[in-house]
Amino acid sequence: MTDDELLDLNARGFIPGPGESEEQFTTRVAAARLASLEGEALPRAHWEWVSLHLKELFHFKPESLSAVYSNQKLAPWQGAACWIGEDRVPLLQLREGFRKGSYLRLYSRGEILAHEAVHAARAAFDEMKYEEFFAYSTSGQKWRRIFGPILQRTWEPWLFFATLCLGLFSEIGWILSACLMAAGFWRLIRRHLQLSKAFNSLRGRLKNTERARAVLFRLTDREIWALSKGMWLEGDETLRWRLIRLAYFR
Repeated sequence: MTDDELLDLNARGFIPGPGESEEQFTTRVAAARLASLEGEALPRAHWEWVSLHLKELFHFKPESLSAVYSNQKLAPWQGAACWIGEDRVPLLQLREGFRKGSYLRLYSRGEILAHEAVHAARAAFDEMKYEEFFAYSTSGQKWRRIFGPILQRTWEPWLFFATLCLGLFSEIGWILSACLMAAGFWRLIRRHLQLSKAFNSLRGRLKNTERARAVLFRLTDREIWALSKGMWLEGDETLRWRLIRLAYFR
């Protein structure tokens, strides 16, 4: 793969994952493009704002993403989901309500698509700590950018609701609920601070806000943590780091 081809795929939202070889990467890209041709796709007009927004934030415009309108398998609080298959090919699922542009007047279709497209771009990353922070950073509302990532895993809301229900019968339920809330906010604050420190470290080195944000988006949890502690990254010889050097450190 030539440098120009790698840079072009990066700009289209195809980002090599940690340890992903060139062969694995090209196979995944081909599979994603084939799936988008064979599956359902949203009208191009639905992606216009999303593409511009993500280009500004993370230096990519999403391409070859299959998307369907369906309420199946979505939890009551979920407006959408990004399903990652075994082949690392993403499928976006939006609630039926988004066909009209918004859902319960709480979320716009563009905001939801941007959120899920972030997950799709990092489809080859098995990194949980900061994933939702990147996804919620696409929101136009500050309170969502700050508090949205408080939930990290799909089972966490169910656990919280279970403790609330227990509280109807025993005080221990309310105590457990309060402990879960406190732990969630502590984790949220700590990781916001870690991301901020890592970003500032990159921005100080690169002298460019946009490049710093784009690099941060392409890092692993361990790399972000290391940057937040003031340790500079030398990178490695993987395809992902070849891309990072080509696109942002030249």
